[in-house]
Amino acid sequence: MKIVCIDGESQYAEIVRRDVIEPLRAAGHQLDWFEERFADEEATIARAQGYDAVYIIADQGPLPQKFLSSVPSLKLVSFVGTGAHRFVDVAEAESLGITVTNVPDFASRSVAEHAIALVFAVARRVTEGDRIVRAGEWAKHQGLKLRGRTLGVVGTGAIGREVIQMGAALGMDVVYWNRTVRPEIEAELPGRRVELDELFRVSDVVSLHLTHTPETEGLVSAELLGSLKPSAILVNTARAEILDHEALFALLRENRLFGAGLDVFETEPPALDQLPVDQPNLVLTPHVGFHTDEADEVFAIAGRNIVAFAEGNPTNVVRSADL
Repeated sequence: MKIVCIDGESQYAEIVRRDVIEPLRAAGHQLDWFEERFADEEATIARAQGYDAVYIIADQGPLPQKFLSSVPSLKLVSFVGTGAHRFVDVAEAESLGITVTNVPDFASRSVAEHAIALVFAVARRVTEGDRIVRAGEWAKHQGLKLRGRTLGVVGTGAIGREVIQMGAALGMDVVYWNRTVRPEIEAELPGRRVELDELFRVSDVVSLHLTHTPETEGLVSAELLGSLKPSAILVNTARAEILDHEALFALLRENRLFGAGLDVFETEPPALDQLPVDQPNLVLTPHVGFHTDEADEVFAIAGRNIVAFAEGNPTNVVRSADL
């Protein structure tokens, strides 16, 4: 098979060469790597002509709208990550006979640990303290102890469940909410299910773990954020689109929240003039929740999906009926 990666990024090039391009070559396939952007629709479509598959890193945004119907040779889209439906029209792909694969549950523990790291960073004012010491100053600001406080987890997917377990292990009282009730999963979780509005009212820490869909866009609204305790912390390692950032930033500026930690942004990298970077109670990280050596296996798994498809045994297929 001839495979193309159009949206490659230099930071991933060595990993992909070692874990994807070389194994594919050994199996008789060819992956061509380009560091371009999907924003230029015509150039993206032209680049893909003649290829059997496209390997999508997904840091550059979704495939152009006419891409699938404009590349007649395309048989497979191998998506590096879980949320393929955010970057590929799965239903259209099915109608065109194109298979879409993803990498389910590749970094749940890594992202969950990062969410907890952000909680600690905000609660114990780690970045603020770091700046104080580096400036040659000496000031001790009061932090929050987590044990005995209430952790609210929004979303009980693989990552959310990891956060629930870790929060309980820290001695926190856990409440959670999910768009759908899943009794078989929830029966094994510590804590209790509550409605979303109650979760925001009672939680000392809220951690967001929802995928971005039309139903979840803007779900964490100004009204919900306004119901948080003034001593509360909010952390988002999920998707920026589910959260009303302007409302969050207003609460931070008015000291109506203890703090927040963000690892995801609507535009990445974000424009600094759109962030309250002077707020000491806001901790920011550059979408690195899944960046661990273990989670980097995602690139290799997406490559193995290509080999399995070529051998007639497709794995990790994404189907529109399951979305």
